[in-house]
Amino acid sequence: MKPIHILTFCLLFFTLASCRKKEFMPEVEGQPVPHPEITASLKDVLNTSPYTLFKAAWERSNMDKIMKEKGDKAYYTMLVPTNEAFIADGLTMEKINSTEPALLDSILLYHTLTGAFNPEDVKSSVDNYPGKSLLENPYLRVKAPFAGSALAAPYFYLQYLKVSGNELFVNGKKAGTAAAVLAKNGVLLPVNRVLHKPTKTILQVLQEDGRFGMYLDLTARTDALFAELTYGNFQHDFTAGLKVSEIGDYNITFHSIFAITDDAFHKAGYNTVEEMMELNNRNPLPYVDWDTYAVKGGLVTDTLVGYHRWGTFFSHDEPNAGRGTANATNFYSNDLNNTVLGDYTLVLGGYPTPFPAYKMPLDFTNEGGVIKVKVKGSDYPAASVIESDINTIMGPVHIVDRLLLPKGFKL
Repeated sequence: MKPIHILTFCLLFFTLASCRKKEFMPEVEGQPVPHPEITASLKDVLNTSPYTLFKAAWERSNMDKIMKEKGDKAYYTMLVPTNEAFIADGLTMEKINSTEPALLDSILLYHTLTGAFNPEDVKSSVDNYPGKSLLENPYLRVKAPFAGSALAAPYFYLQYLKVSGNELFVNGKKAGTAAAVLAKNGVLLPVNRVLHKPTKTILQVLQEDGRFGMYLDLTARTDALFAELTYGNFQHDFTAGLKVSEIGDYNITFHSIFAITDDAFHKAGYNTVEEMMELNNRNPLPYVDWDTYAVKGGLVTDTLVGYHRWGTFFSHDEPNAGRGTANATNFYSNDLNNTVLGDYTLVLGGYPTPFPAYKMPLDFTNEGGVIKVKVKGSDYPAASVIESDINTIMGPVHIVDRLLLPKGFKL
């Protein structure tokens, strides 16, 4: 039986070699700081800074003990909210002094990243830098970064950093313009808001929002129809990759999605899910070729919504071998441009039988600060990203106002 075969929207697997940026590299130790003559430590820099509320939270927490246990050779980036940011978030001095140290640990660990991120060194970088925080979720596991006996690695929350001009962005959103302060063991980077760890999966966001009822219903019905047509022998599960997996050595993978509102379906002329499911009757329905143990044909509703999951459904599918390894797609809004993504490989070519890699099928523009996205070569209007960077434990949800349709598709 060929694994993870035919008509799946899901980006289930990634390896370190194919993974975007440096998300799953082990903790960096011994990373040089640009000015070796600096003698002040991060703690020294914090103690002399104006960020007294962050310092108070640190003193009440167990962070000194935690950092000591990690040794004196490690380098860190400390994302330090200003006093104004703490107060706006309700973390006044009174609140800090009444908060359990373990909870403060969680907040501070999320704001502390492994490695020294110096904004001066990355101003020419076009994409986000994925910083691994010290905050771990013991219930989640990612694929191990290196081949070997270990199949899974602990999940650490990520913070995506980018500098544009003098502006710092964290997870796609502006986070201030204050200058970084270098220390001998890292960088103190002021931010103008308290950063909150994501707590939901992409699927939970879609289910709880209320604007995506037709999208969820349509994909559930498409899954059910495919299962019926293939006697349940082939995977076609929209929710896979968007929730915590209940099986396997690792249970979380990294994605983003262009979520379709009910209004976007209405704009395309569909008032009910039944109307969209009727599209499947205009072409021959898929069937199983038992000689090759492969599915022939596809569902029209897959094409209707497939590009909202980056179109990996359309990558080359080798009979009895499946697709190649899928790259991560957890792209934040400031990555949604052709400079970063224009030639991005979404699915690697197969092994041992080589077959074509699958490149980015989407085209991005920015009109007056509004991100526009469409299928390359399509004659349909571009969709606008009307809300972006809804953070989840696996990556962001971006909401669009139109369907992403290929050229020649008939609504």
